[in-house]
Amino acid sequence: MSIDQSDIIIRSTIRFKGQKLTVREDEIRVSNGIISHREIVEHPEVVVIIPMVTPSEILLIQQYRTAAGRLMIEVPAGVMEPGEIPIDAALRELREETAFGAKRLMPLFSGFPTPGFCTEYMHFFVASDLYLDPLSPDADEVIESVKLPIFEAVRRIQSGEIVDLKTIAGIFAIQSGFGTF
Repeated sequence: MSIDQSDIIIRSTIRFKGQKLTVREDEIRVSNGIISHREIVEHPEVVVIIPMVTPSEILLIQQYRTAAGRLMIEVPAGVMEPGEIPIDAALRELREETAFGAKRLMPLFSGFPTPGFCTEYMHFFVASDLYLDPLSPDADEVIESVKLPIFEAVRRIQSGEIVDLKTIAGIFAIQSGFGTF
């Protein structure tokens, strides 16, 4: 059996529309002719920034995440504004969440974190040559910066202290030499 490149959407129904996401239910016909249903979370594109303080030290953020029910250590990230290009969104989010700008911002990779049910697409960047350049954070975010040597960030991943997958992907990319300047 060959796998078709696309499902055919027969009907799409919006089940919930919020400020940041939409949930829809799609009735689809898959390539083998079976009719099925998919619940899809529509979410805007996101930028993820791995800020390098030095070649061996990373700047992370710490914030409470209600959905996870815990304080999380993460790389800075955020939703792109309508019409915004990824590099501009990355520079804005870096300034909002860390109070730093970057003289160098290099694209690393892009991809879907959860393509089984979500349209969210992430653009990863590495930032270096950081300088103080604060931008007011979002009013509903309480964020604290955390500087860590990369080896310590890896240790915290291994111990289960860092559990955010975008952060893990970014740290391992940097640790492996991917995206070095």
